[in-house]
Amino acid sequence: MNVKIGTIIKKLRKEQKVTQEELAAAVGVTPQAISRWEGEGGYPDIELLPAIADFFAVSIDELIGYRRSEREEELARIHKELDRLSEVGTVDERIRFARESLIRFPADDEIKEALAVCLYFLWDEKHDEAARDEAEALLKSVMDNSADLDLRYDAIGTLISIYKESGHPEKALEMAEMLTPMKYCREFQLSCGVGDGKTEWYIQDEIDKLTDCLGIAIQSLALNDDLPNDETTWDKKIEMLKTSNEIYRLIYGDDLMFYHCRLSQNYWLLSTFLILQGKTNDALDALEKMCEHTLAYDCSFDQDHGKNYSSIFTDRLVYPEPGKAFHELVEHNQSYYKLDRMKASRYDNIRDNARFVAIVNALEEKAR
Repeated sequence: MNVKIGTIIKKLRKEQKVTQEELAAAVGVTPQAISRWEGEGGYPDIELLPAIADFFAVSIDELIGYRRSEREEELARIHKELDRLSEVGTVDERIRFARESLIRFPADDEIKEALAVCLYFLWDEKHDEAARDEAEALLKSVMDNSADLDLRYDAIGTLISIYKESGHPEKALEMAEMLTPMKYCREFQLSCGVGDGKTEWYIQDEIDKLTDCLGIAIQSLALNDDLPNDETTWDKKIEMLKTSNEIYRLIYGDDLMFYHCRLSQNYWLLSTFLILQGKTNDALDALEKMCEHTLAYDCSFDQDHGKNYSSIFTDRLVYPEPGKAFHELVEHNQSYYKLDRMKASRYDNIRDNARFVAIVNALEEKAR
């Protein structure tokens, strides 16, 4: 790679109206050194690169003129499109795009896993045994060969689902045994401290993850297939969902940011059981709370990435930017999806109620 760092430094300096003397003083060198760099008579020492990049508010990659290869850029585009299609594409569209992408990048484990998940959905919808077998083979390939532990664990998780749904609990248990027990997980070990001065952050990160796991687990308990969905269980399910919400509030307080989406979902589920019980006013109360948290989530998604939570349990943590380890909806927002759920026939008896109309109007105003 032909590094033109001096030319880039000169360009940045001119754009930001900085003199050679000012830059030299900021990074601890002489103006003559800056002049040599800009004349391509030498390069800055490598230990100076972070200071120079910080001074101009650019990345080191930008400073040295590094541009990802076309292959990396194309893969990044494919992964982004796979994320988008996972939200709005049909199963057939997703399979077609993943197959085309895998032909071009046959060793890419993210594409393999995405294709396998789509094939699993196809099998689940149409009982296509060939799709199930292909999904299993792809997932085993990722499980056996991927250097990315997260991808390997995701592959194992999907294999467990396949074996469960196809009536092979023994294989599902075999896969589950390959996963790390909770007491040995990364977050637990780091929360015990490793001597790097970040123990408080590690503990808060564990609290954050445990809270969400517990909240989702309680929601899943209310919805699991082993608990009949009839009038004998509705009170129990309602109590579970309310408890899930209380857990999030206990840890995050009112500043829920991302976790508004969890309460939004729980309140929507609460409304479905309350409607079944004929408790119209309580159902409308739940739907108003659902709407409140949906709008708060969408607002937070637009405004709060990079901000710290305010709870004493999580104030060292930030609402992360979407990326490889944190993916959120990209095509539509939560208001769009909750508005779609308001079309369900279960709400026909209250569709003309002024409170219900107000909820729908509020969601319509913000849906995209």
